[in-house]
Amino acid sequence: MEQEEKRELGRSRSRNGGEKRRAGKRSPVPVLTAFLFLFILGFLGAAMLYVKKYMPTSKRADLSEYFDVAGDNVQVYLNDEKEKTEKDYLVVGRYKDGHVYLPYDFVYASLNKRFYWASDVSEFLYCLPKEIVKTNADETLSDGSPAFFQDGKQLYLNTDWIMQYTDLRCRQFVDTEQKRIFLDNSRGQYTEATLSGREAVRLKGGVKSEVLTILSKGDTVTVLESMEKWSKVRTGDGFIGFLRNSKLMDIRKETAKSDFQAPDYTHITREDGSKIELGFHQITSPQANAGLDALTQSNSGMNVIAPTWFSLSDSEGNFVSYADADYVAMAHAKGYQIFATVNNFDQGDVDEKKLFRDTSIREKLIEALVQAAKDSGIDGLNIDFELVPESVGKDYVQFMRELSVRCRNEGIILSVDCYVPYDYNRYYDIEELGAYCDYVIIMCYDEHYAGSKEAGSVSSISYVDRGIQEAIAEIPKEQVIIAVPFYTRVWITKSDGKLSSEAMGIRRAQEWVKQKGVNLSWDEELGQNYGSVEDSDGRKEIWMEDQKSMQLKMKHIREAGVVGVAAWKLGQEPDGFWENLRMNG
Repeated sequence: MEQEEKRELGRSRSRNGGEKRRAGKRSPVPVLTAFLFLFILGFLGAAMLYVKKYMPTSKRADLSEYFDVAGDNVQVYLNDEKEKTEKDYLVVGRYKDGHVYLPYDFVYASLNKRFYWASDVSEFLYCLPKEIVKTNADETLSDGSPAFFQDGKQLYLNTDWIMQYTDLRCRQFVDTEQKRIFLDNSRGQYTEATLSGREAVRLKGGVKSEVLTILSKGDTVTVLESMEKWSKVRTGDGFIGFLRNSKLMDIRKETAKSDFQAPDYTHITREDGSKIELGFHQITSPQANAGLDALTQSNSGMNVIAPTWFSLSDSEGNFVSYADADYVAMAHAKGYQIFATVNNFDQGDVDEKKLFRDTSIREKLIEALVQAAKDSGIDGLNIDFELVPESVGKDYVQFMRELSVRCRNEGIILSVDCYVPYDYNRYYDIEELGAYCDYVIIMCYDEHYAGSKEAGSVSSISYVDRGIQEAIAEIPKEQVIIAVPFYTRVWITKSDGKLSSEAMGIRRAQEWVKQKGVNLSWDEELGQNYGSVEDSDGRKEIWMEDQKSMQLKMKHIREAGVVGVAAWKLGQEPDGFWENLRMNG
């Protein structure tokens, strides 16, 4: 009995101990569940971060903000860039009756400067080789649309009209709230590519950038700029944005094509093909014509003479003429062509603004000059209009265009004198003058002139080189004549520092150097002999124009391959000096 109680008590303890052990051991299910939950949360978080960072957005860009236009305003692109004015305003065209019209200021500055607005008669003038096309506000194109219209002070030109005279490619997108026009006047090669699949064109490079448009497989884009992973493109539906390079295939070079037929502005040249050796003959009175024979006795090789016969006497298109029939006969007998010079300074002040901006005055002057040339039997006109104000630069150029039309129709050679090109005289526009005139004469003298604030050379070799290089960069060599000086200056600096100068012909300067006992030494940089002397008047300096300096100039002129040389002026050179200017043989 006692033993059975002990065994029962042992079993009871064994059960209790086991229960205690079972109660101390936890189940793994809740732990695994928690871990799985945290894992899922982490995965979802990572996925969301991945999506946020790497997955492309489908958000559309605000096109009204992107294009900056609405309604009938038209965003203007030129060569795939939004055009801006000098004041950094966007250039905006106008959409009217199914046509895009462009601001005249933009057309003149960037597309075609030959559209000239004659405000006094409210007409546009356009000079073709042998006619001047005049268009007023009532003129329409073949489809009945106006050639231009005026809104307040702003003029707008019909794009179709512009393209009649301009080598220009044009794509318009006007069936949308944000109208735009893409103009292209560049030439040469460009890059195209084809899309390998559907793809979004984005505002910027990156999949998170907003979408401008969606392209389909096989669509063609123009590649404007290629980067490591993205390319800037222009699309066929009128957007400029970014595409992934991985979506571009069949990348190829294309050549811009044009059906535009440019007018042929022909030029009159010497029939025998010889180069021009021109001497300016300054004539300030009828009696001066008698000096022709004496001035040209030793000028072997000279084949063109330019007497200063015509000088504007007012701002109404009138001029003084010293044309002389005997002079013409003698010059022609000597084998010279005659390019009679017209200037704007010998007879006093001329108001160029009135002269060039008044259509009737331009016409009057042109008619009179052409008639004078015909009546006198000369070969050409040489226009020497100096110190034309920048404010009337484009009006002066228009005068030359209109004069060229008359001269071309009458077979009169037209040449024009221009300064050595610098930024401050760019408005003389030698490129445009070269297009219309037969010859452009670059006056490579007066580097330092009477009003200069410092003494210096009249025509250093670097100055001549600049004239040559700037000219042939804008004008065919076959039309460029380089003018050199037959004079120099003696510069006087007084004890009080006041500077003055005296112009001297080469012959007289040589005598002055000898008389004053000036020692000359060669300045390699300037390409001239330099000398100075002190006397009772102060310090006197001279940068000598002589045979050595002229031979150096002529070496550079010949090597440049230009069509000729000119010299200002006859009578200032020593005997036989013209031999240095030989261009033929």
